[in-house]
Amino acid sequence: MLSPRQIARALAGFGAAALIFLLIATIWIVRHRSAAKVLPAAAGMVPGTLLRAHNFHWTQMKAGERQWVLTAAEADYAADKTTLKLTDAVVTMDSSDGKPVVVNAPHADLTLNGNHVTRAYLTGGTVIHFGDYVLSTDSATFMPDDDKVEAPGLVTVVGDGLKVTGVGLSGHPKTRVFQLNTQVETVVTPKNDSEKSKQS
Repeated sequence: MLSPRQIARALAGFGAAALIFLLIATIWIVRHRSAAKVLPAAAGMVPGTLLRAHNFHWTQMKAGERQWVLTAAEADYAADKTTLKLTDAVVTMDSSDGKPVVVNAPHADLTLNGNHVTRAYLTGGTVIHFGDYVLSTDSATFMPDDDKVEAPGLVTVVGDGLKVTGVGLSGHPKTRVFQLNTQVETVVTPKNDSEKSKQS
């Protein structure tokens, strides 16, 4: 038979153990709830996203040679691993004459075949720098395996005293050959005397 003092001690010990158990259970629940909230945030809250990467860098190789380099501020991999959405994308490649070709786009949707990019859809205002010329259009599609770029809308090309506009474009960045399809207009800007004297 336990004395009243022993019963009081037993109850106190049981209460302390229950309090410790309750504290541990509360910490466990809070941590797991936080992890459940952090996981979607890490994926950028984009439905179907598997992973979000910051300061993205991708080098496309073919037959042991570098085709082009792609960088982006952010990249969202789709859960099915067949598409990749980029923010502030920059594609850099060397043309056949060794001069760089740089493509900038605020948004890019890439189609993947394993670790190979088969198609890039560029939107939000695509700008292509090639040599002394700058080409700009709202959206463009780049097929790297064919070295082909297509743009359906209004295209403007500026450089070397020329401004050329047209609707629809097809071209090859590696060879720096581009063709405007329709409604082509060319404006020639005469070089001023200071520019002429610099060249003479």
